[in-house]
Amino acid sequence: MGMNDWLDKYPPKDKDVKKTSSGAGVQPVGRKKLLRQSSQSSLDLHGLTAEEARAEVDGFLRASKRQGLRKILIIHGKGYHSEGRPVLKKEVIKILERSPIAGEFGTADRKEGGSGAVWVLLKY
Repeated sequence: MGMNDWLDKYPPKDKDVKKTSSGAGVQPVGRKKLLRQSSQSSLDLHGLTAEEARAEVDGFLRASKRQGLRKILIIHGKGYHSEGRPVLKKEVIKILERSPIAGEFGTADRKEGGSGAVWVLLKY
């Protein structure tokens, strides 16, 4: 087992989170404040295929969690240069919905990319 696998299996405890009332997960303290803050790190997927994007997003989520980041930004673009329909936005959403690391997410503010990017709150 490598260091990354060990950290994924035994993540560091975060003193700034509390259990939800159901006890099923954790909810960051100051969620509203966190939502208003700028993202702490970003990943730009422009020019990647869907397969390449999956690998990059997965690695970025894991690395961000290991670094203790709370809010990240994934720039998927608007698909203007894709043949046919935009590909990466739908792919990123699928990845985030299935990820045990990604919590709440949504369309970025205009200053961070608008409909061409998504912010993500990480679970701890």
